[in-house]
Amino acid sequence: MSKAIMVDSGCAMTDKQIEDNNLEFMGMKIVIDDKTFTENEDIKKDEFYKIIQSSEEFHTTHPSIGEIVENYKKLKEKGYTEVIDIHFSSKMSGLINTCHMAKEMIEGLNIKIIDTENVSIGANLVAIKCIELINSGKTYEEVLNLLPEIKKSSYMQFSVPTLKYLIKNGRIGKAQGLAGTLLNIKPILGVEDGFIAPIAKVRGLKKMYNTMVNNAIEFIKKRPHNVKVYITYGDEKNIEHMNTAFEMFNEELKKINIEPKEIIRGRLWPTIVCHSGPEVVGLAVYGEEKEII
Repeated sequence: MSKAIMVDSGCAMTDKQIEDNNLEFMGMKIVIDDKTFTENEDIKKDEFYKIIQSSEEFHTTHPSIGEIVENYKKLKEKGYTEVIDIHFSSKMSGLINTCHMAKEMIEGLNIKIIDTENVSIGANLVAIKCIELINSGKTYEEVLNLLPEIKKSSYMQFSVPTLKYLIKNGRIGKAQGLAGTLLNIKPILGVEDGFIAPIAKVRGLKKMYNTMVNNAIEFIKKRPHNVKVYITYGDEKNIEHMNTAFEMFNEELKKINIEPKEIIRGRLWPTIVCHSGPEVVGLAVYGEEKEII
């Protein structure tokens, strides 16, 4: 049986991850000033960041059912008989529901869908673990059985200077209570039950770094196996913030004698930035309480 693994752009895959794992890619639709692009096809990351500097409006929409059907047909034409299709949280987009409808319209292709119930770098760490298990020989059903624990093993945090993008795009989730309270406040947000949720609100960059680092370290202390770290940024001026947070995290990690299996760095895909806004910095960690094999 020939098996393909597909991921969407909301799972924040790096180019290296896509290449190393031979992944198929489903790009979300990016609408900038009423012009629609497909991620990684007719708009690339760096181009997106340049365009939005002078744009008035940008948001996302997921591919239509017809486009998803065509994506699946192309995989069938390549000779695949099975597709494991991995997506960011169904509670933040109608994409997964549309994929479920689209798969019923394809004959001769066994399409199996995984909902990470996370987004961005948090979804990435869930997806990558699933991919590792599939590539090691696990069946889809075996991965589904392990999925609840895999999801618990991913912890994602991000901070933005404004919630206006999350509010405008309807992705504010459980952080609604923070709206209008951010004067001199740095919110730290994450994902809870598939929705954006507040973790903390602090004053000043230094406190933001310390809080994010401490949260991640406390998570890893309880889950010291197969540790991975993913740090990310949007606008180029946030590279410095990302690096500062990571340096502080790395120093604390050494104190508890944990060596990450992998450190991932990447710039966020437009899908995520349309929701968070470009001035975003994120830190996610993955760690298993007991080894998941």
